[in-house]
Amino acid sequence: MPPVQPTNEKPTPTLKMEPQTKSVGEASASPADSPEMREEEHIPIKSLRTYQGDVEEAMLKNKYSATSILVAEQVRKEKAPRLETPVVTEGRNKLFITIGLSVVFLGLLMVGGVYYFRSTEEVVVEQQTKALIAFSLEKSFSVASSTRESFVSKIVSEKQTLKLPVNSVLYLNLTSNETESANITRVLSLLAPKMPASLSRSFENKYMLGIYSYSTNAPFIILTTSDFGSSFSGMLRWEKDAVSDLGKIFDIETSLGTTTRAFTDKALRNKDLRVLQDASGKTVLLYSFIDKNTLVITVNEDVFNAILAKYLTSKSVR
Repeated sequence: MPPVQPTNEKPTPTLKMEPQTKSVGEASASPADSPEMREEEHIPIKSLRTYQGDVEEAMLKNKYSATSILVAEQVRKEKAPRLETPVVTEGRNKLFITIGLSVVFLGLLMVGGVYYFRSTEEVVVEQQTKALIAFSLEKSFSVASSTRESFVSKIVSEKQTLKLPVNSVLYLNLTSNETESANITRVLSLLAPKMPASLSRSFENKYMLGIYSYSTNAPFIILTTSDFGSSFSGMLRWEKDAVSDLGKIFDIETSLGTTTRAFTDKALRNKDLRVLQDASGKTVLLYSFIDKNTLVITVNEDVFNAILAKYLTSKSVR
């Protein structure tokens, strides 16, 4: 083998290649493949907190059952209103009680005031007149020294001279002196001297004598009684003398008082009447107990109807 000849050329340095520590597959891996990132990927993301989750967590931690939780929740709901509601309810109750008591007090005050004023008014009316129905005109005269003739003449004169509109009433206020009303016994002794004494005594001092303005002026008498039985039986006995006593005042033919014509029964406006008629069938005198305490005597059914209506009206007002 021939010897190698030295030359003057310097050898070309060669690049020393560092050994690759990573494989091609590893070199292509991204930084996300680091162990730290892989651990973060395995950490689970917590879900949003919900009521259901809270319940499940409480059940796991405290070993509650679903039944015990439901019972506790129901107890909480029942107790909660009891703590709050009484405060509101108590306040409302106090307010309602206060308002109610105030209304009751005002009502009692008003009723008391009305009763007081009505009572006062009634006393004043009673002092001024004892008329039992409303009237348009009042005339007073004393019967203290009157005779029957003068008494009857006075009534007849007032009847003949009365000039009031139809359906008006003249009240004849009979007195024993200037301030006191005449006693009913005294009045009946002048008005009906043949009336049985027991009947006269059964009537009370609350009475009214008047004249009603109609097609012709007609007198009427209103008497009161507290003994209906005695008054009714007494009126039946007095019927035979009624025309004799009242004939001139009521303008009844005197012949009716001497005949055998008698009173008969009749009904009008649910009232029982005792009626005396003349030969032509015309009523000339009647009387009726319009209630158990009140007797009306007048000339015919038309006047009776008018007096009854006025009496009922006055009674409802009183």
